Amino acid sequence: MPTSPFEWIIAASGIITAVAGLTALLGPHLLLRLGFELDSAPASMVFIVRHWGVLLFVVGALIAYTIGTPEIRTPILLAAAVEKIAIGLLLFLGSVKRTRLMTAVALGDALFAILYIAFIALQ
Repeated sequence: MPTSPFEWIIAASGIITAVAGLTALLGPHLLLRLGFELDSAPASMVFIVRHWGVLLFVVGALIAYTIGTPEIRTPILLAAAVEKIAIGLLLFLGSVKRTRLMTAVALGDALFAILYIAFIALQ
């Protein structure tokens, strides 16, 4: 059970990340339509989105898991921060079309990454 405001934020961000992963895994066409404004996608793209969903789910589950196991928190939060910063860099510096939803996701992930790094620095 979280005991500090930072731990509540970490727990919530882990759950949000895991749910986003499940959404990508179970509803890749919905994610592609809402997140990237694509009405149809080749099977290979759907496969990549589903795999991305699995990875997001695992990262989110690990983030949430750190609440009960502080001895593994630092490496997991560092890895999660790298993943969350990467999506922002890829979105803002890459050639993919930026949509409102993906911009919001990237900004939210950047905020979580900053909070993870702050949490680690303050320990």
